Amino acid sequence: MEKRIRISTPSRIHLGFLELDNSSERIFGSIGLTISKFENIIEISKNKKFQIISDNQNAKKRIEEMVKILKENYKIHRCKIEILKTIPQHIGLGSGTQLTLAIGSLISELNNLNLNPKIISSMFGRGLRSGIGIQSFESGGFIVDCGKQKRSNSIPPVFFNSKWPKEWKIILVFDNSTVGVSGKNETQEFKKIATTHPKICKENCKALLMQILPGLMEKKFYVFTKGLRIIQENMSKVFYSSKKKYTSHKVEKIFKFLIKKKISGFGQTSWGPTGFIFCENKKKRNELFSELEHFIKLNNIQDIFL
Repeated sequence: MEKRIRISTPSRIHLGFLELDNSSERIFGSIGLTISKFENIIEISKNKKFQIISDNQNAKKRIEEMVKILKENYKIHRCKIEILKTIPQHIGLGSGTQLTLAIGSLISELNNLNLNPKIISSMFGRGLRSGIGIQSFESGGFIVDCGKQKRSNSIPPVFFNSKWPKEWKIILVFDNSTVGVSGKNETQEFKKIATTHPKICKENCKALLMQILPGLMEKKFYVFTKGLRIIQENMSKVFYSSKKKYTSHKVEKIFKFLIKKKISGFGQTSWGPTGFIFCENKKKRNELFSELEHFIKLNNIQDIFL
């Protein structure tokens, strides 16, 4: 019987960096959360020829490049790779890392190569700034890594990984009219950040240690979200020179509505344009969801979906 292997991988939201000053010896330090709503589902099996079946041409091209590199380094069986479902690309959900880890793991298992996620990530240039996506693939949950030494190619080590309180809910805000920065453009954007004020890192680390982590561990929602707001505002200052600016001006309108309601648990994942909103429980999520739908319709905000 034909051996078929299937893998599913989650997506993630990136909540912010701790240190972005390039004059520091240690940089980045990421905070993130695994989410299961959007996933990759991929199958692999031995085949008479190498074959990739996917409606997503970008994903197909990336897989072809991966197969070429793996063939150059390992003896691998010809195989058929079928993409059944993919995470939306370039909207802040970490699709690239998850696709890379999924394909690398499938080919490794089919050929008994024993390639773990860290080896696969290093081989294909993943985890250069953040370890959140890799840890999401391995274990899921709420994740914090401690950054990396400047000029190092090592994957940032994870120092906190916890289950997410199941009563806390999330609303994602999508803007289908634009995409976030990725690839070479992303690298260029980081190069533009020469120095940041030392107080930003200090504020971020204090918010993480004294609000976000204890808020999560003690399930004190408002403590958690207050700390998150500090880091999100600092990210906006660094990347957009304003604590209230984001990639999508349409998502920005949603956030201004939340500020008027004195809601603090919101922000942009990675380079956006996707926004996220944390809710203390299912009831509050449902109430806010209805209010947002009404607000979007009332203000005729096009291309925004929840």
